[in-house]
Amino acid sequence: MKKLIIYLLFLIVITSCVKNNTPVSLPPSRIAFGSCCVQLGDLSIFDSILKKQPDLYLALGDNMYGDALIGPPDSVWLAIQYGILGNNASFRRLKQAVPMIGIWDDHDYGGNNSGSTFPNKEDSKRLLLTFFNESSGSDRWNHPGAYNSYFFGDDAHKLQVIVLDTRWFLNVFSGEPISPTSDVTKNFLGSEQWTWLRQELLKPAKVRIVMTSTQMLHEHNGFESWTNYPHELNRFFDLLRETRAEGVFMVSGDVHWAELSKQQPTGLYPLYDMTSSGLNQVEDVPKPNRYRVGSATRDLNFGMINIDWNSTPFKISLEVYNKKGELKIQQVIPLDELAF
Repeated sequence: MKKLIIYLLFLIVITSCVKNNTPVSLPPSRIAFGSCCVQLGDLSIFDSILKKQPDLYLALGDNMYGDALIGPPDSVWLAIQYGILGNNASFRRLKQAVPMIGIWDDHDYGGNNSGSTFPNKEDSKRLLLTFFNESSGSDRWNHPGAYNSYFFGDDAHKLQVIVLDTRWFLNVFSGEPISPTSDVTKNFLGSEQWTWLRQELLKPAKVRIVMTSTQMLHEHNGFESWTNYPHELNRFFDLLRETRAEGVFMVSGDVHWAELSKQQPTGLYPLYDMTSSGLNQVEDVPKPNRYRVGSATRDLNFGMINIDWNSTPFKISLEVYNKKGELKIQQVIPLDELAF
């Protein structure tokens, strides 16, 4: 009964302080993103994000830290932490003004480095989708995991946002540093999500943003990421080759610094992964990364994707800004670069 009462209070708080965040129907041209936010810390960076006037905000995980203060997290504790974040004035201003799409990482899913065996993941999913005002008709409510895809715009300006769930099906490793596994039975996305992803990549779109809570294209650094599952990373590359999906790039979080990584696997166009982390969390020293383009920044940061739908070809600008709104990283990509 206590859990039910707290959960109902959480719903009242969240629904009373924000409007419906149904994603916009026209193709967004200014898309903000970020990750790693301790809900009791300084959240004024959300005011800096709002000043950039985004059309959409992508929350990449560790959107709050539900495992930071007590033992095994449960739905009551997670609900309280979401309530703290939702009632923060800076965050509330952004959420009232800008539609949001959210996915979790470990700290807002369950415990640190948690995965498929986390016992309360159904409760975590309900809280995640409720907090980000997921439509009652969304497929996210109906299948295991929190992955989904959103489309914006007409056929000539079709934007697809692909939300990957890197927690629900994850076979976790204990401790860090983590070494890449040679066991091809270890899951990162899980068979059901892979089948779904193939179907999504076969759907027509001009620009495809892939949201992944952990990094994809960096040099292995011992932290959680795609690089610990090289067979899964290669499967992603193979899937792009098979489906011939174009216009794909990634945005990621998790590591508490920001950087742009770039790889061009055999038979593919250049792939980019813009990491923005964290909103109020920083790492002392960014790890080495031979795939890094330019320099990393350990400033508190958020990301922006600016899409020029009026240029020929379309142009995509991947950007990272510090808390003051100063540009720290930028990469301009003509859309025809992301093509076979």
